[in-house]
Amino acid sequence: MKLLSFALWGAAARYTVGAVRNAELAPAVYPGWVCRFYCGTSVPAATLRALADLPHVQVVAVPEPGDWRGLFWRFGPAGEDDVEVMLSRDTDSRLGARERAAVDAWLASDRDFHVMRDHPLHGTSILGGLWGVRGSCLRDIDALVATYPRSDAYDVDQRFLEEVVAPRVRDRWLEHDGYFAGKPFPTRRAGREFVGQPFDEHDRPLIEGPSWLEERFAAMRFRRGPVVRLARGARRLVRRAWGG
Repeated sequence: MKLLSFALWGAAARYTVGAVRNAELAPAVYPGWVCRFYCGTSVPAATLRALADLPHVQVVAVPEPGDWRGLFWRFGPAGEDDVEVMLSRDTDSRLGARERAAVDAWLASDRDFHVMRDHPLHGTSILGGLWGVRGSCLRDIDALVATYPRSDAYDVDQRFLEEVVAPRVRDRWLEHDGYFAGKPFPTRRAGREFVGQPFDEHDRPLIEGPSWLEERFAAMRFRRGPVVRLARGARRLVRRAWGG
């Protein structure tokens, strides 16, 4: 099974509407793939029904309301033997052709892990909603999560990925990254879009990607070590401002 994995809790429309929107987009972007949504008890019944009505969607009820630790729910399929490929995604982003082209390039390679960074503020090793894995690369994910000190903190999932997962998979990953390291994305950017771009419930982008000139400038600056470290700190501040 090829799987897109999401975590959802609460009633904020940015995430509930985004979850349904991604489920609707998936057959066109990832035909034949399954979308699995791990949903806390705080998710509105109408959202659960809208997801469950789609034939390619699996809804997994999690017996707790959910908080930032719920971001780990979506990592679980990496440990399942019948999951051939798993992609971890955010409900407030949108599936699209740019990420699909990068995923296809990864699947055509001999790498077991995929990382995408597509904005100057994507300054961490592995973004929680922009990675993928295949095969047995992370079959022990449940044990790794169980022993990690998970707090109800905004970026707890990314700290886990940075501290625990990245050292294990760095020599097995393919990076698509226009700013820090790795391979450039296989497609040209459309306007100011970027993979992982957050949207509100009306499909309006909450932040724009850099302009062509800003992108070139960022690519030169962010390849320098000290600036990369500053960018990582700035990314955390901006992501907190986005609220997701």
